[in-house]
Formats: sequence, C-alpha cells, structure tokens
Amino acid sequence: MTGQPRFRADLYRGTAADYDRFRLRYPPALLDDLCQRLAVTGTGRLLDLACGPGTITFDLCDRFDEVCAIDLEPDAIEFAAAKADALGVRNVQWSVGRAEDVELDAAFDLVTIGNAFHRLDRPRVADRAADCLAPGGYLAVLWSSTPLHGPTPWQQELEHAVVDWMDRAGVQDRLPADLEEHLAQHPQVRVLEDAGFVVLGRHEFVEHHEWNADSLIGFMYSTSLLSRVALGDRTAEFEHDVRRRLHDLDPSGVYTEEVSFAYDLARTPTGT
Repeated sequence: MTGQPRFRADLYRGTAADYDRFRLRYPPALLDDLCQRLAVTGTGRLLDLACGPGTITFDLCDRFDEVCAIDLEPDAIEFAAAKADALGVRNVQWSVGRAEDVELDAAFDLVTIGNAFHRLDRPRVADRAADCLAPGGYLAVLWSSTPLHGPTPWQQELEHAVVDWMDRAGVQDRLPADLEEHLAQHPQVRVLEDAGFVVLGRHEFVEHHEWNADSLIGFMYSTSLLSRVALGDRTAEFEHDVRRRLHDLDPSGVYTEEVSFAYDLARTPTGT
C-alpha cells in the first residue's frame, strides 16, 4: 500500500493532562465484553500501542500480569508513568517509541490500539502487531465518536468553531488533506486481513453523555487540531468565543450526546 497520509510527530505535544481529564473513558461494559471474549483470567501479557496518557492501559492493567505501553509523545509517557506511580501501578512498562517500529522479544496475548489506528501507517502497524502476538492472539482496535461531529445544532456549531479557529491560528496543516480518501480506499478490514489477521467483527456500545462548555473546551485541548500548543497565546480568546457560541444556541449549558464506543476484534491464526 502506498501514499500513506503523513501526520506530524509533535501533534499531541502538551495534551496529556487534558486528554486524561476530558476524553471519555471506554465503558466498563465494553472492556468486560472484550475480556470475556478473550477469556482473560488476570494472567498473560498486554501491549498497548499509541497509548497516549494510558487510557486503555490503566483500565486493563489489572487484568494482565504484564503490560507494555508505547507512545511516540514523550510528554504522554512521562504523564502516564507519573500517574502509575501515584496509583501504585507496578506491572506496566512505559516506553517512548513509534508503533510502526515496535519489536519485542516475547509474545503478547492482546494488542490494543485506541483512537489512533487511522493516524498510523496501518499496514506496518498491523504487521508489527501480528509479529508481537502469540499464535491465536488478539488485536483490538478501539474507538469512540467525537463531539466535534454529530447531528445536533451544538455539535454543528462546535465543528464550525473548530474550522474557524484552525484558520485563525494557522494550523490547517495538522490533518492530512488526503486522510478520508485514503481510509475509504483502504478499509480497515482489508488492512488487517492483508497482515494475516482473521477479522472477527465489531462490537459497539452507546452511552448518553452530558457535556458543558468547560468539558467541551477541555476536549478540544486534548485533540491534535486545537491543543493549547496549537493555539498558543490565543487560548483565552478561543475559550470566550466557544462559550459564546454554545450559550447563544442553548443557555442551559448542558449539551447532550449519544456517544458510540466500539472495538474491532481480530485474531492471528492458531497455527498447527
């Protein structure tokens, strides 16, 4: 596969604290469902690729003996390691590195990738994941919908605000122009099958969530598009504008959404 969309390596610099605070966690029902399908017993090894500040790692680390969590952004790994220290989590090895380059000397039972697979060199990462898994091991690609896209008036206004502020801040280049076309031309199922995986299907969970202006602004700071670093010294102006837009639409200050969470599950061949 050629023509991979290219993301800058520093897009999530400075987002770890906002990501940890404002991104919605995967529902316990989803995590329980995943572990039940894999017959997770509290033993085994987990590899969390593009782990960010450890969203999946922290939610699953007590279900495995050993966990390796890897992310390209040093800030995210530093944040996650400090959080693990504070929580007394001792079975996670935190590493800075590219998911595309991971090479580990022992087999894993599960590889997870959360809300990041579309940003990676998917064929190469799928190959690396397959290499890291034991025969019959699993890959789970987790994702969730975003408040920046949706049918409600407040979501549409928020999307307008994002487009407007990316232009004002001069950061339109933070999303490859050919990303959507590339993803449509190279479906995830095909990418995984080309890497030798048996694709087992998608499992989706929907939850009602209530946002407010503070949490929506925090969510946007957690993204690669309008992080605090991207906005620079214009964060106060940005926050004022978003609050005004949302208040003009709905002065109640409560913005509801049906959030879709899901994981796509695949397995390596069991061998003979």
